Amino acid sequence: MTRHAQSSTAVRRRNFVAAVGVLAALGSLTACSDSDGGESPEKPRATATSSKPAASPSPSDASDGAKGELLAAYRSYWNEKTTAYAKGSMSGTKLKTYAKGNALGMAQADLVRLKSAGQIIKGKPDLAPKVSRLDLGKKVPFAQITDCVDVAEWKPIDRKTREEIVLPKERRIKYVSRVTAERWDKQWVILEVKPEDKAC
Repeated sequence: MTRHAQSSTAVRRRNFVAAVGVLAALGSLTACSDSDGGESPEKPRATATSSKPAASPSPSDASDGAKGELLAAYRSYWNEKTTAYAKGSMSGTKLKTYAKGNALGMAQADLVRLKSAGQIIKGKPDLAPKVSRLDLGKKVPFAQITDCVDVAEWKPIDRKTREEIVLPKERRIKYVSRVTAERWDKQWVILEVKPEDKAC
């Protein structure tokens, strides 16, 4: 590989890391969830009792239910993260409910960088998460999600002027993200989020 090619590759990688640093740092999306106190879900109506014993849920049903809960928690994590980045603070959000460990640490570090730069992030990224691994047999249930994150509409804004910060045109706006989660006391929590320099 020539020096020019190596230099070009290094620049592209730096641009990706920079974009992901503020935009993977930025990585929060979804429509508003009920986590901020919407109406309570409607209680199921009572049904006539039967003398037949209730059938136990099949492993397939349990797996489908767990996947649904996992993806709902993941989207809530993004929703709370988006809210925090839009105002430059986790105050008043429930980000700590859905993010722990590395995922929470990354968000906190991103907020420090945004504050130092005098910026906030407006808009919402587009997500396409899929459960790539689910292990409910572990003492602490474990899961992995593969997501395609599109940050085209998630934009850094100057806090004072409210003008959009222009980012490099060659930055990657759609990238693969690998996510690790565990279920703690019936609540799925996001432990690690790894954006990759890989298009999706």
